[in-house]
Amino acid sequence: MSRAVVTGAGGAIGTEICRRLAARGHQIIAVDVDDVGLKALQDKVSRVTPVRCDLTDPTDISRLTDVVGDDCSILVHAAGLVVTAPFERVSDAEIHREVGVNLLAPMLLTRALFPALQASRGHVVAVASLGSMLPMGESPGYSASKFGLRGFLLALAARTPVTGVRTSIVNPGAVDTPMLRHEAATGGSALNFIGTPLEPDRIARAVVSALDRPRVEINVPRAHGWLVKVAMLSPGMTLRLLPKVARLAQGNLTRYRAKYDIQGIS
Repeated sequence: MSRAVVTGAGGAIGTEICRRLAARGHQIIAVDVDDVGLKALQDKVSRVTPVRCDLTDPTDISRLTDVVGDDCSILVHAAGLVVTAPFERVSDAEIHREVGVNLLAPMLLTRALFPALQASRGHVVAVASLGSMLPMGESPGYSASKFGLRGFLLALAARTPVTGVRTSIVNPGAVDTPMLRHEAATGGSALNFIGTPLEPDRIARAVVSALDRPRVEINVPRAHGWLVKVAMLSPGMTLRLLPKVARLAQGNLTRYRAKYDIQGIS
């Protein structure tokens, strides 16, 4: 079977993606900056070669490219992070890190592996976010990077007839992961809790579905994706309505914090 490269492999979503790909017989280059997460992944999933890599470090990306070589038919971008501090208090380093992981790293790694992907007529799948279409006032850097990631992948998809490399974007709503718990504790958007957070494996299933039946974009849940797209036909009106929607979601946020004994900020 072919070789797949998965970033953010030690995270909750990345682990489930690796599990499903391994079950299909793929050999997996599992990429993460977290040694503990990679070790836990190895204990759970076979067919995994762990590679510790800081995706914001060009030297690390170059080293990863050497490890992959010319054998890569699937590239899954599942790494991501969010900064929840108010934008006026965010440091330059936090901005660079957030945009670096969420946008620049997928661009640079895709470019580095593109010859191998072209040779195999491979597939790039990025786990973006419904926040790639809906601005989150509490997380402007996250919104900017995910809007950019979606634009990048759509532009690559426009060239598929030329390059032969297929491209898919998976846009989940909120997913029940340590990152969401961090947001719940530190002031992330209440819009994450309009509905019940998704289980990580649901996103992994969407990624595998994109590989089986290639589509440019998959929104999870589908109904939320259509709602966001319709809402953004009138951004000004949507921005006026979002605070009211966020207030409606406060009860779900409170229950989520109670579930994980999260104090939250005052």
